[in-house]
Amino acid sequence: MRQLYWAFDKTGAVSHIARPMLNFSGSARISLPLFGCLAVVGTTQLFADAPVVLDPVTVLATPVVAETTLDGYAGAKTTVGIEQIDALNAQDLASALRRTPGVSITRYNAVGAFGGGEGGMILVRGLGSSRPGGEIKLTVDGVPKYNAVFNHPLLDLMTLDLAASVEVSRCAAPLETGNSFASINLVSPRASTPEPSGQLTLTRGSFATTTESLSAGEKAGQVDAYVGQSYRASDGDRPDSSGRLTSQLAQLGWQPDKIWDLSYLINHTNNQATDPGPLSATGLAQTRGDVYATRDWFHLATAAHHTDVEEGWFKAYLNTGEGNWLRRFSSGNDDSLNSYRLSGLRAREALHLWSDGEIIAGADYDLSRGQSTTVPASGAPNSSFGPTEFRLFSAYTGLSQNFDLGDDLRLTPSTGVRYYDHAEFGAAWAPQAGIVLTRAKTKFHASYGRAINYPGLDVAVFSQIIIPPLGQSWKTLKPEQLDQFELGVQHDFNDAFSTELTVFRNQGRHRYVFETPPAFSFQYASIDSFRTDGAELTATIKPRPNLSFFGGASLLRTEPSDLPYSPKLSLVGGLTWQPIPVITVNADASYIGRQHASSQARAYGATNATEVGAYALCNLRVGYTLPWRRPQKSEVFLAGENLLNRTYYYQPGYPLPGASVTAGLKFGF
Repeated sequence: MRQLYWAFDKTGAVSHIARPMLNFSGSARISLPLFGCLAVVGTTQLFADAPVVLDPVTVLATPVVAETTLDGYAGAKTTVGIEQIDALNAQDLASALRRTPGVSITRYNAVGAFGGGEGGMILVRGLGSSRPGGEIKLTVDGVPKYNAVFNHPLLDLMTLDLAASVEVSRCAAPLETGNSFASINLVSPRASTPEPSGQLTLTRGSFATTTESLSAGEKAGQVDAYVGQSYRASDGDRPDSSGRLTSQLAQLGWQPDKIWDLSYLINHTNNQATDPGPLSATGLAQTRGDVYATRDWFHLATAAHHTDVEEGWFKAYLNTGEGNWLRRFSSGNDDSLNSYRLSGLRAREALHLWSDGEIIAGADYDLSRGQSTTVPASGAPNSSFGPTEFRLFSAYTGLSQNFDLGDDLRLTPSTGVRYYDHAEFGAAWAPQAGIVLTRAKTKFHASYGRAINYPGLDVAVFSQIIIPPLGQSWKTLKPEQLDQFELGVQHDFNDAFSTELTVFRNQGRHRYVFETPPAFSFQYASIDSFRTDGAELTATIKPRPNLSFFGGASLLRTEPSDLPYSPKLSLVGGLTWQPIPVITVNADASYIGRQHASSQARAYGATNATEVGAYALCNLRVGYTLPWRRPQKSEVFLAGENLLNRTYYYQPGYPLPGASVTAGLKFGF
């Protein structure tokens, strides 16, 4: 592998290039029709007190996503690492996943995800559009973190400062994730280096967008500690489109011996986002100035162990918070004040009792507690719900075995099942089966799994304070079911070129809806169904150690055809390029086809006529690595979003920002 070494004199000018030398006199042309934009990068020299030799150039991280991996149960998981989050200049979870194949997002604000209406959602393969209630669960280190009252995610609670990486599971394999159709998991950061280190990041950009984050950590012998805090705020590109996110976290760890690893994580967030309302010319009901405020405390204690024949963990978590929709003095709608508590225990054990085989077993115990108060704009008496608590227990077991068939051929079949018992909605079984066939640099995988998603407190809330005629009909509901089929192949042509093709089908039934007069009396019923079919193709190309490309295409077909945020075609792409060792260029782009918008109504037979047009976006980030050596990287950077200055929408009447720019400093210490 070629390595470049750059030295700087006291003026910061390049004094020489150490051997081996690389001749830049030749020319190269790169065709990027997806991006449709050209970046010309200039460099700025900073001073140094003495000649400094930078680290050798190594193969760069891939843009957009870090990798997609297969486990022993044919489960695929896509990871977006901290390098990709930085390259995307992401300020929140939605922007970190906006280029991940198979993932769609919605938003109103430059900073912050408005929790009411259609303000902030993440969808996976057309799943996740139901509100209230949600088929996709957001987790931190595998335990849930969401609004328990209306049973759907609040994205502002999932601060990126809590993430060393983000894992996207497009299928909810019963042995991996329970009570959801798909999941997005934040892996929390933890100190791993024996010397103290940290990083301070400051940015300023368009729309008075300001961010600040500070983190530090150290591992000293058997003990490690990591702390961090952040502040993000923006006035937004339109009046009343401001947002503010604040977060503090700490993680403490202790490894008393080579077997046990104990840790405790605490995170606090306090956020708010304002609804800019639809443009007045649309004639839609005005919600301008409505505020959604969230506040949350999250605690997680983990005891993990690992030996040659067994490994596992035990987790206890507590998540308390508020999600308040404040509207009385802006749009004249009722305020909705909601508080919740999620708590529970998780245990998992994997045994390797014979060669190339594994048995896993585990159990989850979750309590969802919440209360809601409606404050009428008319001045009428408040109406309240709760506090009420739902209990869910599930247990699972599975088996996986590797068979070496010779001639570099390896077969891994697996099977498993999860059993659910809900205090209100009864029992359910969720089987799964999978197979992985590996030969040299090719992997074939096929899987089937039944995902279960139970109704949450939202069905009782609606029945009591929103649509009282629903009465006690919610007690007749069944858990929602989704049969998931996936078939895929991964192939590495060589170290520089790899591809993956996946086809899938999701067949859903027992979706809970409420029936309305005149055809029915007001009542809940588990009678709705849907289906999504699609294919995803991705490719990673690394023609040089200092250049990396990623591209992806997604095709999606849905029944009913008006399923929201399910474009028939979407394209994503990105590049990471290091023209010289101190300069890093990151670009990403996307094309999203025409799609239906708005959440999928829980009213039976409701249709969705709302649509938004296709759009293409292009973003760019250029970073200059500062020439002093510290454990953490230091750089100055400039980032631009929507460089083509396109007008685009996730929701009719809500134009998203045009071209914008951000300048920032990262200081490692």
